[in-house]
Amino acid sequence: MNSGDLIDGRFRLRDRLGAGGMSVVWRAHDQVLGRDVAVKVLSPALARDTARLAHIRDEARAVARLRHPNIVEVYDYGEAGGLPYLVMEVAEGRTLAQLLTGGPLPWETAVVITAQVAAALAAAHERSVVHRDVKPANVVVSGARVKLLDFGISAVSGDDDHFAGHLLGTPAYLAPERLEHGVVRPATDVYALGLLLYRALAGRQPWAASTATEMVRAHRYQEPHGLPPVAGLPAEVARLCRRCLSKDPDQRPDAASAAATLAAAVSLDPAILALPGKAPARVPDRPARPAATVAISTAPHRRLLVLSGVAVLAAGSAAAVTLLPHSPTHVAQAAVPAAAPAPSLSLSVVVKKPECTVGFVVATADGRFTTKVNVANTGDVPIPAASLTFTLPAEQRLAAGAPGVWRQKGRTVTSRITDLAPGHDHTATVRGTSRGTSAPPRDFHLDGTTCRVALAVAQAAPAAAQSAPAAVPEPKDPPAPPAAEKKPKKTKPKDAD
Repeated sequence: MNSGDLIDGRFRLRDRLGAGGMSVVWRAHDQVLGRDVAVKVLSPALARDTARLAHIRDEARAVARLRHPNIVEVYDYGEAGGLPYLVMEVAEGRTLAQLLTGGPLPWETAVVITAQVAAALAAAHERSVVHRDVKPANVVVSGARVKLLDFGISAVSGDDDHFAGHLLGTPAYLAPERLEHGVVRPATDVYALGLLLYRALAGRQPWAASTATEMVRAHRYQEPHGLPPVAGLPAEVARLCRRCLSKDPDQRPDAASAAATLAAAVSLDPAILALPGKAPARVPDRPARPAATVAISTAPHRRLLVLSGVAVLAAGSAAAVTLLPHSPTHVAQAAVPAAAPAPSLSLSVVVKKPECTVGFVVATADGRFTTKVNVANTGDVPIPAASLTFTLPAEQRLAAGAPGVWRQKGRTVTSRITDLAPGHDHTATVRGTSRGTSAPPRDFHLDGTTCRVALAVAQAAPAAAQSAPAAVPEPKDPPAPPAAEKKPKKTKPKDAD
């Protein structure tokens, strides 16, 4: 397939986003609904395997039922020219693997990102879907959300964990119990989540292993090194990391509990995690933080992360963290008279107000900027079509925006967005000129509602196109264990990551 090809008379291929051993991912335009999508076309060799094709169809149905703000949505499945394909949401932004190239992240940043990954896993596990390939390359910081990508090798909890003699996954993130023939278990995703958290905090894996064989041996036989000292890191986060990395899957927390613990460590708004019926656990030895707003500018050569009121300005591996408190929000309560002189009662009426959050990714290069803006309805009431306004830095001028019509007057940019039901969001792209700054926009409003900044990334170069992660089988020849320990079973390799 090539750029410009039309799939099923509907999806026009545009740019190749990445490729792996099992598929190629394209950015395409849906000519029916008028939106950009990601189209994942599976390999011809895979299409000829009828057993695997049926397995992939079943998995596509399972993943298509997942609805969570931290999971990339699957829209459709089809076959074109004998090749099966998936149509998915396009996840804009930078992968966690890219963010980690500068070393460990500030602990607040690492915790907020990992909390959202844990929330995505909790939603999948609730539907009995196990991801099986949780790793930094499959986590994208995108607009107001962190997105978990690529459920291409996901499976239903309780199914056989091996397929056609292969163990699918990435050697660096394989739970030890996966190295034996067993069933698919959600606890294996939690193990990978612990490795994700460890690497984000420490900048490395919890053991020295440079080859796939060494990684396999470490998962089975080596206890992970403790986290290095991290200033300000709550003890609960370090304990959670150790529990997630337990060799015994029954000793690991479930993904929802992990998400709640991580959220409590940074006082993350529960609405961001969308964990129905599960309030974040309180951290007993750490006072709760006040809510916060963000007003940040950054030099072009630095990286800015704003995560739920925690502003992180990073240059290389060094970082400064600042909290910007504001006055607390007051919630009106219905008032009932203490004593009623008559049989009737008088109740004050409480009208719920709209609530919204925004996130953005700002990229600047060669005197131009591109900003991906995401607006989410985090309240309980619908937001009708509204005017979105925000303020650009003085050094930036609007050139174009999409979708819709965009205008700039002074430093204020205005556009209209569609209706937003509770839990839904809207993403737009704004382009313009910049005089040497990657400062983010600010003062976001939907008509009369002020939107809270939940997550932002500003960078001095355009976001790199995400690669399509490949499903990777277990390496062929894991080394023999010590004489006193059980020898792991050999599995047939397919690929390496």
